[in-house]
Amino acid sequence: MPIRLRAATGVSLSDSPHLKLGNARARFVFGHADNDRSMAPHAVARLGEALQAAGLEASNEIYAGAPRGYTMADTSAFNPAATERHFQEL
Repeated sequence: MPIRLRAATGVSLSDSPHLKLGNARARFVFGHADNDRSMAPHAVARLGEALQAAGLEASNEIYAGAPRGYTMADTSAFNPAATERHFQEL
């Protein structure tokens, strides 16, 4: 079976993708940077609750020591260990 990947994002609370999780048919992998001001720990927890409430298989983890942008090898934010962990989850 081919691997299919999709990305989701929302621009406001009313159209946030987490509100539509009940319609999803995928396994989700979220590897959050631990110092990402755009995704605070309480938001990660809320996402986890929504994934669980929808009955979805998901990984929703904060990667200790991983800065925002940790997968981008051509930046100073690159974190090889966090990147490898993320790709192993995928």
